[in-house]
Amino acid sequence: MCCNGFSAPAGATLAQDTSEVSGINVSESVIAMPLPDGYWCQAFLYSKDAEYPDIIAYGLGFQDKPATIRMFINPRNINDGRTSGWKLAELAVLDFPVAMTYADLTGDGFNDIIICDRYGPNMSNLWDAETNDGGRIIWLENPGDRSAVPYWKQHKIGNSTGMHRVTVGHFTTNNCIQVMGLPILSRSLDKDDEIIPPAPILVFTPDKGSPTECWKKEVAFPSQFRLIHHCRVLPGVNDGLDLALVAGREGIIALWFDQKKQRWCHNVIGEGLGKTPDNPYWGSGSVDICRIKDDKVGYIATCEAFHGNVVSVYIKGEDAPKGARSLMSGKWTRHKVDDFGPLNDENTGTIHHVHSVELDNSFTASSFGIACMGAPVCKAENQGVYVYTPSDLVKGKFNKQKISHKSAAILAVDAFTAPGAVEIASISYYVPGYHTGLDPPDVRIESLRKFGTDTRIYATKLDHEVLLRIPRPSVLGAGVIELLPMWKLAGKMITLVVLAPCVLYPIESGSDAKVIYGEITVTNNSTGQTTLRGIAPTAKNTRGPILSGIVTAGHKGAVFIHVQPIYGESQGPFSSMSLVGSENALPNAPGISADARMTQLPFIKVDRLAWATSRLWNDFEFYNAIGFHVFFNDDVMEKVVHIQAWTLGIGETARFRLSFQLWGLNTMLNVSGSDNHSDKSFCEIHYCLSNGGGTGGMRYFEDSYIDPIDTGLELTKEYVEKNSTLIVVKDLHEHGPLWKIMPGKQTMPKLRNNGTVDYPWHAWLASQFGHYKLPIVPPLDESKQKYDIWMAFEFPLEAFQT
Repeated sequence: MCCNGFSAPAGATLAQDTSEVSGINVSESVIAMPLPDGYWCQAFLYSKDAEYPDIIAYGLGFQDKPATIRMFINPRNINDGRTSGWKLAELAVLDFPVAMTYADLTGDGFNDIIICDRYGPNMSNLWDAETNDGGRIIWLENPGDRSAVPYWKQHKIGNSTGMHRVTVGHFTTNNCIQVMGLPILSRSLDKDDEIIPPAPILVFTPDKGSPTECWKKEVAFPSQFRLIHHCRVLPGVNDGLDLALVAGREGIIALWFDQKKQRWCHNVIGEGLGKTPDNPYWGSGSVDICRIKDDKVGYIATCEAFHGNVVSVYIKGEDAPKGARSLMSGKWTRHKVDDFGPLNDENTGTIHHVHSVELDNSFTASSFGIACMGAPVCKAENQGVYVYTPSDLVKGKFNKQKISHKSAAILAVDAFTAPGAVEIASISYYVPGYHTGLDPPDVRIESLRKFGTDTRIYATKLDHEVLLRIPRPSVLGAGVIELLPMWKLAGKMITLVVLAPCVLYPIESGSDAKVIYGEITVTNNSTGQTTLRGIAPTAKNTRGPILSGIVTAGHKGAVFIHVQPIYGESQGPFSSMSLVGSENALPNAPGISADARMTQLPFIKVDRLAWATSRLWNDFEFYNAIGFHVFFNDDVMEKVVHIQAWTLGIGETARFRLSFQLWGLNTMLNVSGSDNHSDKSFCEIHYCLSNGGGTGGMRYFEDSYIDPIDTGLELTKEYVEKNSTLIVVKDLHEHGPLWKIMPGKQTMPKLRNNGTVDYPWHAWLASQFGHYKLPIVPPLDESKQKYDIWMAFEFPLEAFQT
């Protein structure tokens, strides 16, 4: 439907100038679901005195069923003492509505709605302005009372075939509010069209200043532009008149009316994505202005091209003037920021809208968000809302964070729930016959807040896992302890604990503490003996549980995982995977987002995972549960650890590997005969929750062994015992470094030429390995099965520098 009428699979790759990090805490509130369709979302101030915006949202409708224009009334605007949720009001029922804006056209203090409708089913079937009242612009008169009437009175402004965007302003006069209409096409497209026809840009002015009377139509630009998909108005910057910035086939264009010469002018700021022989779409698809310090027109954010997959910014020269004058002359420098992959056969991508976001007014520059509708449906990274924050504007480098995983068509940025809040409302892109995705459409608000020296723990969803943002222990007040129950795993409660420096914390009998940052001193309750614990024992050794004692945080504090048996639940051995629970335990608490709490953490058989294409694990009782990324609040780049869990049936092997797993992608590669390069390396420590047969653990080859692993012989006891050494990792035990260590160091890893950690071949092997021919088909019955369950703690290599 909007705008092309063809679906759009597209991949997703991260550009070199973008780092995917997480510096924003996000909490989501769903306003309305499910909706029949979804396209437009607008923050709407009902009146000049409104403290909080309402939300207007709607879809495009259907051929035989018009769309309902819905206003979701902010509960903060309802003073009845009873309402707690967003109340629905229906304002109009229209055929194929597309875009809207608002202004007080009558001067009564209440904002009216200006909307274009009667677009038609798609770009190949536009409703003609002359013969079918197509491309219509109307305005809906605000009754001044939210509960007065079910539908607002309609007034016609004008028509032009293909009307696709509308905006308001003072473009040629300050005497009244004018409406600018921007059709995307001037006629329906034919399949044989080799050239997309231009469309006029129109300005409508109320006759005699009365919006209820006729509107005069002026053609500002008759045929200079094509496929305009977005418009941004800068009020009063043109000697008191407004300037419009549009994104379309010709790129990013500034439009304004020269009062002295009494004519319309334009300047091509940037041409956008270049033309290629196999792509009928080029230029730009959406645009917004972003601040740099005190320059409100600091840089330009855009997505390219029409329904494209490229994110770019435009930076002006150092000698360029501040403000809107820099838009009226000269070209800016384009920097490609991100690319969501190749387009589909119809040359369509996923990015639909760009909007600037002020995360922090004291920061050096604005951020910006993009709305991704989610094409193709199977590409999770191509769906949702991303926020880009500049890290080096001169070079066009940005940090990137996904703040919503839901399909998004349009972003509305405002303070919906509290004064000064930074919040993004969005609606799912849900247009049957074009793009719908897997989930029913809804309207939601993402509340954003930058992390700093906050002392709370935050949890948000990150793809299929949970992202935890924790306070650095040194910023906690004296004696402060922060706790977060996070995971019920194999009969145990896994709780994240952050201790301020020198704080004491008790570890009850049968429990343990797995350190992930800093150091703790453990005082045994029975003997009074003290021991020092860091994030791992010595290399190629194991360390047992605390069992019962007092933990004292070191001079910079500590972060650890508190492992506690859950009363009444089995602690193992486990004879069936149905007995090995893995449940999200995040509480309903401030800072813990709803989508994080609802994230499922199931064990999935490895041979069913996307990366297990080699078939090496087919029919193995080998399972994985992805889990948690842990970062500090005050540094978006400093990762503490990634945590996941594994299980393995008795007599089996996880197969030898070199541990080139990728952060967050849950990839374990058996790389026999391969170079096995990875650009994100880590140091892995395993912590055993249940050693089913009692003698399972890690096996490793000597550092000097560099030959490929024989994937057939590694299933035999003789080959394994001849070439590798076993470290038994008992219940509540962890092993030390298995990677190759720099000479003269205790833990510092050797690195390969590509910067990755240099490991010997290693693998987890269960008890009774060699007793059965592998794979074991059919699987062992429950009387013989005893699963090993362990957690993998994947640390950045910077954590081991001693």
